[in-house]
Amino acid sequence: MFIKKRNTMRLFFIFVLVLWVPAGTWSAAAPRPWGPMNEIEAAAKKEGRLVIYASAGHVLPQDQDAIGKIMAQKYGVTVEWTPVGGARDYATRILTEHRTKRPAADIVMGGPTTTIEEFAPRGIVEPVYAPSTLEEAIWRLDPARDRPRQRDWLFLYFSITPSLIVNTNLVRPGEEPKSYQDLLNPKWKGKIMVESPGHGGSGLGWFRATYHPLGLDYMKNLAGRVALARVGAEVPDSVARGQYAIGISPTVARSREAILQGAPVRFVMVKEGGHITEQGMSLLSNVPHPNAAKVFIDWFYSKEGQTVYSRSHRSISNRKDVAQDHLPPEERYKEGTPFFIQAAEDLEPGRPQATLQLGRQIFEEAK
Repeated sequence: MFIKKRNTMRLFFIFVLVLWVPAGTWSAAAPRPWGPMNEIEAAAKKEGRLVIYASAGHVLPQDQDAIGKIMAQKYGVTVEWTPVGGARDYATRILTEHRTKRPAADIVMGGPTTTIEEFAPRGIVEPVYAPSTLEEAIWRLDPARDRPRQRDWLFLYFSITPSLIVNTNLVRPGEEPKSYQDLLNPKWKGKIMVESPGHGGSGLGWFRATYHPLGLDYMKNLAGRVALARVGAEVPDSVARGQYAIGISPTVARSREAILQGAPVRFVMVKEGGHITEQGMSLLSNVPHPNAAKVFIDWFYSKEGQTVYSRSHRSISNRKDVAQDHLPPEERYKEGTPFFIQAAEDLEPGRPQATLQLGRQIFEEAK
């Protein structure tokens, strides 16, 4: 859903047309502290090790290096990063480990759907009450905004995916779409690509965040005008090659790579704004290194941790007190800029899968 930031931390959401409804209260209103962090840090040093399963795109090699050095030097903890592919891959792996009572990972980095649909009902995740996550005033979004009662999934960072990527040879300066409604202009029919919302990935993330405020009629109209990609990287790649003039919700890392390589592409942000990409982490239960996991999470969400990660990942921190000077001006977030974010109602058990099916029905079955 579409969010317009105000001067306070309270967020307001558009559900239908011009109806604005206030979000729930801050999830840290009644925190349950973990206990003295110095004691947890001492126990973490004895454990000496931490295992993180990371889904694709959540941590890059440079992130691993930067974070790993600090965890080893500051806390005596060696971080072992295990790439686990997509949600289905790591869900199967973690469910098997816990079913056989042989958990290997302490933390998993991935989207909220798997935590909601697979892990939480089985008691495989724990609530997070790291002190650094409970400071209300410094966050753009409550890290536990998607799971305010359970606190078992936290945003990694404030990731706004640009609305569009355009081929500058096919879209002349000044002719770029200024709003999502402009994509319905007949001149763009057949010249736009989006990853299919029925396949997950960036296309589904975009659909989940925008289908409430833009409306189902808009989505059905758009579906008849666009080509569907099977994987997110296909969108910026196809636009860079000139096969399509415009890509919706381009994968940021692949798009940046194309820009750095000199491809004739650039990001465009429509007036409604981009959307929040929901990448986060969960603390698993009954893990081999519980104290090291808690130390990592508390550090990661501190100003130091967010500074290190945002700079190595070239992303925007969710903390307002972390600088953005590592990003070009056009990619920095200006406070008050509108953006879309997934509706809280779509994060209730059963709803993530239902939204995927809706996206598939509109964009694939209509073809």
